[in-house]
Amino acid sequence: MKNFVLFLVIIFANSLFAQQNMSNSSKIALNSDVDLLLSNQNTSHALILVNSLANDSVCAANHIIVNSKLGNIWSIQFNSNNANSLSKLSFISYIELATKTTATRLKNDIERTFTKVDKVQNGLTNGLPLNYTGKGVVVGIVDIGFQGNNPTFFDNQGKNTRVVKLWEQSNKNGTPPNGYSYGTEYKDSTSIINSNDKDGSHGTHVVGIAAGSGFSTPNFQYRGMAPQADIVLVSIKYANDTLGGSALGDYIVANPTIIDAYKYIFDYAQSVGKPAVINLSWGMHTGPHDGTSLFDKATEQLIGKGKVLVGANGNDGDNPMHWNYAFNSDTAKTLAIENNRQNRISENIYTDFWGSKNTSFKLKVSIIDTNMNLIAETPFVSSLSNTSNNFNILADSNNFKISLTCANSNALNQKPNITIMANQPNTKKYIISLSITSSNSIVHGWNSGAAKTWTSGSFRNKVGKFDFSNTYTAGNTDYTNSENGGTSTAVISVGALAARSAYINVKGKLQNDSSYVLPGNITKFSSKGPTADGRIKPDISAPGFDVPSAINNTQFESWMLDRTVLKTAFRGDTNYWTTFNGTSMASPHVCGIVALILQANPNLTALQIRTILNTTATINSNTGSVPNNQYGYGIINAYEAIKSALQYAGINAFNKNQNVVIFPNPANSFLNIQTDGLYIFTIYSTDGKEISTNSLENLNNSINIDGLLKGIYIIKILKDNQLYVFKFIKY
Repeated sequence: MKNFVLFLVIIFANSLFAQQNMSNSSKIALNSDVDLLLSNQNTSHALILVNSLANDSVCAANHIIVNSKLGNIWSIQFNSNNANSLSKLSFISYIELATKTTATRLKNDIERTFTKVDKVQNGLTNGLPLNYTGKGVVVGIVDIGFQGNNPTFFDNQGKNTRVVKLWEQSNKNGTPPNGYSYGTEYKDSTSIINSNDKDGSHGTHVVGIAAGSGFSTPNFQYRGMAPQADIVLVSIKYANDTLGGSALGDYIVANPTIIDAYKYIFDYAQSVGKPAVINLSWGMHTGPHDGTSLFDKATEQLIGKGKVLVGANGNDGDNPMHWNYAFNSDTAKTLAIENNRQNRISENIYTDFWGSKNTSFKLKVSIIDTNMNLIAETPFVSSLSNTSNNFNILADSNNFKISLTCANSNALNQKPNITIMANQPNTKKYIISLSITSSNSIVHGWNSGAAKTWTSGSFRNKVGKFDFSNTYTAGNTDYTNSENGGTSTAVISVGALAARSAYINVKGKLQNDSSYVLPGNITKFSSKGPTADGRIKPDISAPGFDVPSAINNTQFESWMLDRTVLKTAFRGDTNYWTTFNGTSMASPHVCGIVALILQANPNLTALQIRTILNTTATINSNTGSVPNNQYGYGIINAYEAIKSALQYAGINAFNKNQNVVIFPNPANSFLNIQTDGLYIFTIYSTDGKEISTNSLENLNNSINIDGLLKGIYIIKILKDNQLYVFKFIKY
């Protein structure tokens, strides 16, 4: 099949183009080099002016297919090998090409505008230049799948990596960080650049959103929220020699190593005198979901002044993996299934049930067939047994393995707990049934799917075409915020909404996901609160749908091509910029914006920043009345948050009045004073000590403050016998 290029032909009015004999190059808008514009393009659109010489015969003679005519507006197709010859045809007066090069492209500008980051970076706000980029702040990413030499990890000249530390917790081949007994730490740029954690692309994508420079992309369009922050990476040890990443594996292995990662990053930031924010796009459902787990209590000990934790709220907002029931000496039943059971021969489920404080409950596991015939079952096991109960039941010529681990009163919250692992060998024949009874407990349960493989689960009263709704109670999508990122009182938990739901990929194909979610709306998958103790979660929402970012180029798979929006070259390698979905993508947006807030006011505590985000969030018809358990307190608003952060320090957001302006604020090396005529300035510490004084005369002068220690200062400016007083931050 011949390669054709589609054009749209349009005339505004002949009077606009009085010169008929224009040069060939002037006929072509955008670029006179048609071959360059059309290189590697399959189809294109354009605006073209035709004159009275144009007709069907002359088009056919030049191998042009006319698709439609709207007066002198024509839609045509032609062989792209003849692109240059178009400009030489006398009946075409003007060509405005719209190739893939000029087509509407997916840009991080959408996220930046949506979150108001554009208003505080590289632009004018209230007439003042602002450039909050995360400089002077540490962004920590705890994840997996980091490509050490990815261009977005480098500075905006592509010369130096911005990753200052890397700890690969599972790497046994090197020296662990000081104070830790496992993993390998990379501290020099060469070893960091040469590293590659080949466990997927997730971590690289997250880094790019939070703090990527966007280097190698046109005009840095795929840069992250804090493109000049220092980056510290920790690749999670989430597996041991026998147990990989899974519901059980995450709970047993990942929790302590994630806490180690948090401490490692905060300790480094403190050692260099910088504030830090850490992102964790990670979660699981083993635990009480009320903030009382050891993991959640540990996070409370880690946060503080200049120490902030941000986490993903979870991706189970459209999955009925939660079940709850208020018992009054009765019994309730539900079906626990692995969500992709139809693709498996056997089935394995891992569920975690918690009762209310100072109560008890009993639970039994049954195996039924699709006709509701009982095949095998355990006896009722009480949470009071406080032991592990293992059953190996031979029935119907099959072996059913079931384990119920009971705790009569958790030491952290006095709640009873029963965790279940159950296996059955035939998904087409058998279903796992749970029966629960109590005199007075309110019981919550979460189904994680398989215990030892990466999957998900749910509670149902229907399985396939079989309806058990008369006997069984289905689960729901409330309380689906995950442990780790979504339940701690110390973690800013983030829900995912859509900033866009359509884009053009590198093939030139429109990817339209608007049937799933429209821009501005929360995604269906974004997990919902509340926590089991009734707190609103998520705290805030941010873009987490069709989000473009860098990925690990050694882990690129064929299915990713349709979701890839750009390929770039760097250091002899091809790198890919691909869209992912998830609260994993929403959370680093907030992490990067928190870095901007810490640049504006490094003295803020984690709880103050949470308050700032909540009180400055965007509220609209989509969010509805807030707070709620879908959007939290609304959509993150970087501009209003930074204004509020400055006000916490008693600083006017932009220190502007009619006669005198100072900027930027915070400032690093230079503080600019914008006014006219002669003035005298004096800088004081907050305790009133005079630090420097001078007189200047000009419209815009720069004061060197490089020698000042980090902190808050007062500058008094005397002009025309009037005194102007401002506060500013040196970072």
